[in-house]
Amino acid sequence: MRYFPFLCLLLALPARAQEPLRLEQAYRLAQQAHPLSAQGGLLRSASALRQEQIDQARLPQISWNAQASLQSEVVEFPFELPVPGGAGLDLPLYRFQTTADAQYRLYDGGRIAARQEAEAAQLAVSEAQLEVELEQLKTQVNQYVFGMLLQRERARILESGLEQLEGRIAQVEAGVEHGILLPGELKRLLAEQLRLQSEATQVRSQTDALREGLSVLLGQAVPEGITFDLPAQENELLQAGLQRPELRLFEQQQQQVMAGLSGIEADQRPTVGAFLQAGIGAPNPLNFFDNSLSPFAMGGIRFTWNFVDWGKADRSRQLLSLQREMIGQRQAAFTTQIEQQEVQIRTELAALDGLIEQGQAIIELQEEVLQQIDAQLREGTAVAADYITQSAAVRQAQLQVERYRLQKQQLYIQLLTLKGIL
Repeated sequence: MRYFPFLCLLLALPARAQEPLRLEQAYRLAQQAHPLSAQGGLLRSASALRQEQIDQARLPQISWNAQASLQSEVVEFPFELPVPGGAGLDLPLYRFQTTADAQYRLYDGGRIAARQEAEAAQLAVSEAQLEVELEQLKTQVNQYVFGMLLQRERARILESGLEQLEGRIAQVEAGVEHGILLPGELKRLLAEQLRLQSEATQVRSQTDALREGLSVLLGQAVPEGITFDLPAQENELLQAGLQRPELRLFEQQQQQVMAGLSGIEADQRPTVGAFLQAGIGAPNPLNFFDNSLSPFAMGGIRFTWNFVDWGKADRSRQLLSLQREMIGQRQAAFTTQIEQQEVQIRTELAALDGLIEQGQAIIELQEEVLQQIDAQLREGTAVAADYITQSAAVRQAQLQVERYRLQKQQLYIQLLTLKGIL
């Protein structure tokens, strides 16, 4: 993108030459200085920890369990068991066992992979939402920059008016000394001079306030004599498509919904796992006839498949489909809103060219009238009030044209930021 320097006049004494601040650079500084910018790293760190937690489900699950119980009665048989060496079975009223249990999932149907995919999709959505929030800072930067430029134009016009007024004051002083003009005319001009100086001070104060606000927004001091490098107006850029970060957010939200479908499909698949249990117990839980504290162990394969879910998966898919449709509707509404704003901005841009041309014609006419009144004032056929009124009209016309020009540049920048090009 080509840029041209948009030089701004200084309000105070000239400062040393400084490199112009590009508008894109100001956007970047504002986003870096904003407290939310640090959340990007925090989001990624938190997501990485959750991914590790999900991945740990692949590892064997090992636990230690212990249980002791005392019961009121045990099983008794109403007949004698044909057990060698004994006429019956004597089971104790107490039970105790402690075990180490290990489980390892051999096949989970893709559940872990689906959870990791969902976590990655959630991270992408969070990052896109953060980008959307930081995008709003561009509008604030634009307001500060163009506010400063307008105040500087006001200061320039006031300075020019003061210079012209000083010349008139000198002429009127000479006329008063020679008895051609009344002292009251000189006092009116001096009062107008004080009023313009007061207005210039007010403009300087407003500019400083805007500069300090921009400094806070950018996270660094903005020099008093800062100049701004604004993008040149190129019709080719305005023809580019929409590139707003909100579109990426909608896309990531759609991807998040698709990740939910993967989880539904994984839940419908069977799981296969291996298990191992080893410990000691009294009586021996694996030997019905051993009442002593004895070691025991058991291992095997476990298969689980919930092949009947009574339509739960189908309802979940329907819900996700509705979510995708709602996201699509929000995207369409957002795009329509941007298009409406673009039409309005383009209409205002087209009207400003005519307003600037008319404003220039008004300035020329007002300056001609001012020259006539100036000549009459020197000859004593006009009063200072006429000159003051007409001089204010010229300044107002000049300021209006400069306001139109800045507004045209601001609308162009606003259109670029609206479409996400800048």
